[in-house]
Amino acid sequence: MPRARLPFRSIVVASRTDPSATVDQVHGYARDWGAELYDAGEAGHLDTASGYGPWPAGELLLRRLVDEP
Repeated sequence: MPRARLPFRSIVVASRTDPSATVDQVHGYARDWGAELYDAGEAGHLDTASGYGPWPAGELLLRRLVDEP
């Protein structure tokens, strides 16, 4: 996975209990990419296969990226 700083604002959403990546790995991605880190708590893997559907908090994060200069 590329680790260079992203040329745009970004937010990394991290779960403390995601089996695909440790918390330290995700913190490293966010740091290297220059991204804000959002801690989703102990949410497991964040995908529809894990039972996730509409996510109002995610919509608010997206709105921050779109609305803030």
